[in-house]
This record gives sequence, C-alpha cells and structure tokens, in this order.
Amino acid sequence: MPHDLDRPVIVCGLDNYPDFRSGQLPPSHPGLTRLLQEANLDPENPFRPWIEPGMRVLVKPNWVRHATEGWSTMEALTTHPSLLRPIVEYVARALQSSNGRLVGEIILADSPLQSANFERLIQQSAIKALLDHWQARSIPVQLRDLRRVIADTDESTGVVQSTRSAVGDPSGDTEINLGAQSRLDSLLQQGGQVGVSNYDCATTTIHHRAGLHRYRIANSLLDSDVVVNLPKWKTHVKTGVTGALKNFVGINCDKAYLPHFRVGSPRVGGDEYPDSFAGELLARLRPWIEKVMPGEVIRTARNSLMSSARKSNTLLVFGGAWPGNDTLWRTIHDMLFIARWLGRGGARRSSPRPILTLLDAIVAGEGDGPLRPEPRQMGVLILGTDPGQIDIHAAAISGFDWRSLPLLAHLTDPEASVITSFNPMSSLPDPELFLKPPASWAKFLISKESFCEAA
Repeated sequence: MPHDLDRPVIVCGLDNYPDFRSGQLPPSHPGLTRLLQEANLDPENPFRPWIEPGMRVLVKPNWVRHATEGWSTMEALTTHPSLLRPIVEYVARALQSSNGRLVGEIILADSPLQSANFERLIQQSAIKALLDHWQARSIPVQLRDLRRVIADTDESTGVVQSTRSAVGDPSGDTEINLGAQSRLDSLLQQGGQVGVSNYDCATTTIHHRAGLHRYRIANSLLDSDVVVNLPKWKTHVKTGVTGALKNFVGINCDKAYLPHFRVGSPRVGGDEYPDSFAGELLARLRPWIEKVMPGEVIRTARNSLMSSARKSNTLLVFGGAWPGNDTLWRTIHDMLFIARWLGRGGARRSSPRPILTLLDAIVAGEGDGPLRPEPRQMGVLILGTDPGQIDIHAAAISGFDWRSLPLLAHLTDPEASVITSFNPMSSLPDPELFLKPPASWAKFLISKESFCEAA
C-alpha cells in the first residue's frame, strides 16, 4: 500500500558523516536506517511503494561544483556519498524481479555549474569507487553529465576564461515551452530582459518573454518513471535557501535558458541589484574587469571591496544575489512543474511523476552559499514526497520563517497547487539551530525568536 509522505519525516541529532579515505568506498550513513524506521518503511525494500521492476529511475544528486581552496568543502557543497550509496542500492532492490534480476534503469545525473570540473567532482565524491562497487554487485548505474556547455575558469576567482560545447544528456534533451503557464509570464508582460551570470542576457531573453518560456530539459528526466531527489541543504545568495526545490534546476541542460534575474535595478524594471549608483557601476564594470585583469588583481580587489563593505555595512550586490530577486524563484517553480508533470517529448502526464526526496542536512552550508558556504553541523535528514514541504520544514528547523523566503512563500499561491500540497496552517517543527543567512539577506530573512542548538 503506498505510503503518504507528503508531510516530511525528520530525524535530528545524527552523527557526522563516516570517515573514509579518498578513492575508497564510502560506508553508508546509519542515520538513514533510523529515518526509514521513523517513516515506517520496509527496511529491506523501502522504495517498493514507488518503484517496481521495469521502471526507469533518475537519481538526482546536488553536484553543484567541485571543491577548491577559497570555495568550500565537499561536506557543505554536495550530496554526501554515504547517503548516495544506500539510496542507489535501495533503488536497485526495488527494481529486482521475483527471480532476483534487476529489471529497469538507474540513471545518476546532474547538470552542475559550467565551471565544474566533472572528473574532479566525481573523484572528490567517491563516485568511481561506488560505480566499481555497484558493478561488482550487478547494479548497472548510468552516470551522466547533462551539461551542454562547459567552462574553463580561474579556480580562485571563478572568472570564466573560455567555454566549449559538451555532449550533454546521452538520451538527448527537449526544448519545452511553458508559454503563459510559466510563473515568469506575469513578470514579463511589460517586457524587459532576463539574464544569468556568465551568459549573454540577449540569449536568455530570446527564450523568455510574454507568452513564450522555453527550457532545455534532459530526456533522462522526461523519460523517467520516478525521480529520487538528493539535495544538499544550504543558504543561497539569490533565493535565501536551496534544497529540494532548487535541486531541480539541474534537469535543465543549458543554463542560458534559466532566468536568474531581470537586467538592471528596480528603477528600470529589473532585480539584478538594488537601486544605487554603486550597484549599476559594479554591474557595468565587472564583466570588463574580469576579462582584462589578472586573477591576482581580481582576488585582491574583491577581498578589499568585501572588507570595506562589511565595515561600512554596505552590501555589494550583483547577479540577482539579494532578497529583491523576484525572478529566480519563478524559474525554480517552473522546473518543479516540469519534473512533476511532463513526460517524453514534453507531453503532459496523466498523473504527477513520483518524486522521493532525501534532504541532506547532516552538514548544512551557511553564509554565502551555495558556492562558498561555511559548513555547519546540523545532524538532520528529511524524507518526503513533496519537495516544497521539505524545504519549508528544513527552513523551520534552520530558524527561518518560510514567509520571508519568496521561493517558499509563493508555494501558497493558487498557481503552486500543481507542485505542492502545503497548507500554511500546518504545524512546523521547532528550530534545531540558527543557520547564518547570506550577508545580503541578514536584515530580511526573519528568524524564529526561539531556537535551540542541535544535539
């Protein structure tokens, strides 16, 4: 009988990830066993209510970027392999036929940043050891980098030096037009340009205007029967938080199709940065500076500007990285609609695609996430089938009021009923700790008055 996990199941007070050496097989985290018990799922075959032999299952981790000095540690950046390992093996268990043979497909895929070194990311995440282990156990897992564009960047500054085309999803991808159904449509009725950092805004605007909203979606998603969503819980400079919802940005194969902001300040109809001379000057000069200045000069200038900004309590905002961003949450809601409702070729499914989400908040990322988060021991895992509710519960546990986060507050809009069943009158868990928000959100992101430190 199918389990109703619309309301998330949460376990707190978990130990940190188990230790293992680079290149070795990571052990499974014991906290997952406790979580499955709390969810009243079969410990031998917990995913049987959603997955059966013959299905195609997409396992979607959060592989935003490889780790380098000055960015973050893998523990705060990506889904941990001690959780990925047992999840894939539970999927394989559910795909076994009565004679013990695995029937179906397991696709492990993501579309990380264009600047991500996929080979290094896979090495840092112990994926090679896991693939060897699964192969030895006759568990065929297809590893896929879904990106159509890859960039070579300066590791310390993140400045893009050159880009090149990539193969993308081996199954191909499909250009999908949501038209007036897109959450972006009402925003662009009066025109305006949309953009995303490191891409030409004119290209993004071609795909998004009133009545036309195109995304390039991996067929690995559209052809799947079930999605197992494995996000990492972090703060985010553009949306306040990132977790179960925003992880679906990775089903889009070309980031140029993903509006992150409207070009300019609110004074001219944009939300790229606040109304200020400094913001406009920074937005205009930054691309030129990054093209002509050596990396060492950029690093020194960036550190000096950030230090001056902190001392003067003045924020330097660009690329939509502030609470006034009214664009990116809409793109994310569109991604979840696609993940839930669209099938092969972009056709509307007769029923929503099952999405089983395990949120990794054993170590969360706080501060200026998602790319430079500071690790924070949180000790929490959350399991459920409604990504919106999972993020709202995670926000509550982190000490944040969901109503101060547009990404979550707009889940109560009538239009959002197709992607979540969240009831704003529902009770929410008490805070376990208070995560430090991004600097630009510190005065905006309302926290709950009472909170306790995590066990």
